[in-house]
Amino acid sequence: MKILKFILLAFLALFIIYDSKNHIKYYNIEIGELCLIKRTTGFPCPACGMTRAHIEALRLNFKKAFYYHPLFILPAIIFAVIILRNKSKIANYIYNNNYIIFAVLFIFIAVYIVRFVLLFPDKEPFTYNYDSNLYIILKFFKNIF
Repeated sequence: MKILKFILLAFLALFIIYDSKNHIKYYNIEIGELCLIKRTTGFPCPACGMTRAHIEALRLNFKKAFYYHPLFILPAIIFAVIILRNKSKIANYIYNNNYIIFAVLFIFIAVYIVRFVLLFPDKEPFTYNYDSNLYIILKFFKNIF
């Protein structure tokens, strides 16, 4: 358990010192390259913007965090429920209740669809990745035919 706490503190420190404007210079990883789905298909995944939302929340910029992903608090709640499921009756009830699990999944998918309709393809974080593997393959076949 102490190792898990240490890892969580290390990630927290990383997010706090993360510089979104200079991340490419320091880490040589573009935001679009972090998500396997976006890197492969070019389309944003349902969790797209979650990392940036958590970074902004840790900087206490909740308006921007909500913009990047309105459900950014959900992973923390799910994590707490999983950790506390054997220690708390409420967490155990939530963990074992399929209706709550399906409701959360439905909300997550509904928010994804709404964000996709409103933001795609030119507003962050729902931009299309033109360097994706799928786009490159489709462009290759288009040039052949």
